[in-house]
Amino acid sequence: MADITDLPVMTQADAISIGFAGFNDVPHKPIDIPDGEFTITARTSDGRRVTFCFLPDRDNSPAGFVDIQYHDSGSTIANANGGQSPTFNAFGIGRGGRHIIDSRSLPEADRPSILVLLLDRAADAETAPPEPAKAAAPASPGGLREVSWSFDGETIYPGYTDDTTWNGFLNVSVDEATWRHLLPILIAGADGDRESLAAIEAMTLQDGRVSLAYGLTTSEADTWWPTQFPDYPVASMPPIPGDWIDKSWRNDTAPSFQVCTGPMAEPVEMWIDYQDPELREIAGAPRFNLYRRSGDDELSPIYTGDDYDLAMEHAEREKFACTFAKALAGALSSTQWQTMRITNRTITPGACASHDHIDANMVMRATWLSLRGADLLAQGRITDVADDLDFINAGWAIAKAEYLTATSEGECFDAWRVTGRKVTDLAAAGCETGSDDPAPRAGRVYEPGHIETVQDGRWIVNVSNSSRTFEKLIEAEGHLWRAYAAAETDQSPDPAMPI
Repeated sequence: MADITDLPVMTQADAISIGFAGFNDVPHKPIDIPDGEFTITARTSDGRRVTFCFLPDRDNSPAGFVDIQYHDSGSTIANANGGQSPTFNAFGIGRGGRHIIDSRSLPEADRPSILVLLLDRAADAETAPPEPAKAAAPASPGGLREVSWSFDGETIYPGYTDDTTWNGFLNVSVDEATWRHLLPILIAGADGDRESLAAIEAMTLQDGRVSLAYGLTTSEADTWWPTQFPDYPVASMPPIPGDWIDKSWRNDTAPSFQVCTGPMAEPVEMWIDYQDPELREIAGAPRFNLYRRSGDDELSPIYTGDDYDLAMEHAEREKFACTFAKALAGALSSTQWQTMRITNRTITPGACASHDHIDANMVMRATWLSLRGADLLAQGRITDVADDLDFINAGWAIAKAEYLTATSEGECFDAWRVTGRKVTDLAAAGCETGSDDPAPRAGRVYEPGHIETVQDGRWIVNVSNSSRTFEKLIEAEGHLWRAYAAAETDQSPDPAMPI
């Protein structure tokens, strides 16, 4: 255990007089930081915790930088240990009071999890040892730049560009593996037009790539994961659906994406490891790893393997199951949802208690239409009906087992959700809205939090210093539960609670 001198709390002037720096004329607690690794942990009277981890540049030397982390913001991201790390807001103040660095405008997934304060000096720049070289990405063929791109912000594809443009659109080319995914999409988009189909037919492999230049609306996509994994070749990442949320973090083993979330905001995550098995951190690890994360952050594998198409099929089934479950929650009252999930623990296999309250087949059909855009028979391809039905049946089985049947955590969530009450004015109900606007702000109040509704039917959750907007109430409730209420609420279901 490292020894430190326990100096008393003193004035700013006294701290400066014994060789410490001062900041603001307030009580100071001087601490001599020992060499090597050392963490100071602090807590406010209302329980907010901050840590300052002093780390050396080399073993047992004086600290060269400080990792700062705020632990009670209410928002988290996945970390390399299979758990969650906090994210938070921060800003830096420069000349004239300017906020030269400010994370508050960033989406939640892009906010910092660690602030790194470098304990260097201006004179150190000339003598500082060079940083270790990162693994170099493979050179692109023909000197082209590897690029992530998309059509109008939808699915993000890998490719190459020479940085020329056509009518403002970036000219790109793709390899044979990506072309295999693109070809049926382009054919479907041609909608039977002969001229368009002839142009697509003329697009063939040349030197291992198909050029999409001078004819398609291809634009470079702003992706997050390459900033976290600069040695991961951009052109080796397979197509990523545009509605996946990039959750990549450099301390993890590989880029990761949130595919969807369940009714309690439990995320489904896809981790995509390096294409070259030798670059993977774990020898023999599969490239595609799809996990379901429970309400208490336990990971359950859905698919692990090297087959992209199979991984995507599982991901689409899981998304369908989550969408159906949340649609069903929206169609039922919170008490009916609670009753259904408890009943499904013991109901006959192959049945679901949702039918005690609603025609769930109609909810299933609406879910299918929202994701696929057409009824099973509307496309006229009868040979596909069996595949579609298999997909629906698989999605239903996932939803029933994982989202429509109460786990112990789910039972607590449902009991908490039932206690929520609708109010016409959050301020009048005793909620701190953080606004001076005297107009009534309708919403729902829970223990311990509240959700505000807005005129277009959406729901806003304000937790700590974060604000999120959701289309469905169940999504807002799930976020409030996962980010805040689950940790603060008694996890023991009330035996007297009506179900």
